[in-house]
Amino acid sequence: MDVLDFGLKPLSTYLSDAVRHDLQKRAQRRMFGDGQALHRQGADRARLCLVAEGKVRFGRFQHDGSFKLLSMLGPGAHYGDVALERRAFTQDVHAVGPCEIDSIDGVALDALLRDHPDFAVALWRCNTARLNAVLELYDDARTLPVMARLAKVLYVHTGRGEVPDGVACLQRELAELLGVTTVAVGNAMKALERAGLVEPGYRRVIVPDKARLKAWLRKSGVA
Repeated sequence: MDVLDFGLKPLSTYLSDAVRHDLQKRAQRRMFGDGQALHRQGADRARLCLVAEGKVRFGRFQHDGSFKLLSMLGPGAHYGDVALERRAFTQDVHAVGPCEIDSIDGVALDALLRDHPDFAVALWRCNTARLNAVLELYDDARTLPVMARLAKVLYVHTGRGEVPDGVACLQRELAELLGVTTVAVGNAMKALERAGLVEPGYRRVIVPDKARLKAWLRKSGVA
């Protein structure tokens, strides 16, 4: 599945070369294989992590053993700063393919912030953008039908991953992301297909005309 970061810029794009270099010197890099657990909810010691290579997925295992996907992040993205406040990770994190993670503990992070105040500004800017995205998702879940929410996710992520004119994904993953059933996503996908806005395929959804999808979203009061 493609990165699902809701179109947000990763932390690395906010960092100066000096901060990036110093962070890499202070961080500990670890390598993980496909599907390997990086962190367990409530179990692992909290630390700030940056994705150096590859992709990771975030979510929580439910009582029935199913995994509810919340997001997927790629190179340059960070996570774990919220966990530092709770002293443990709040979600389960797994590798999607081989990946490399740079991690820095709370003590080293405090030193980095003291030496580079602009790093605090970078974190603030990146996390503010994330907060805005979360609030928007919450509002969408309360006010928009599944068809519009699905169309919005596909629009935002089209062309940002391995499929130049669409999104690499499974309907099950989209259902987990939207917090609805696969049946609801399937029905919404068929409606978008009938409208000529998407072309579902094997492990991917093609968006033949992104500008037309955007126009549809605007007409629907979404964008």
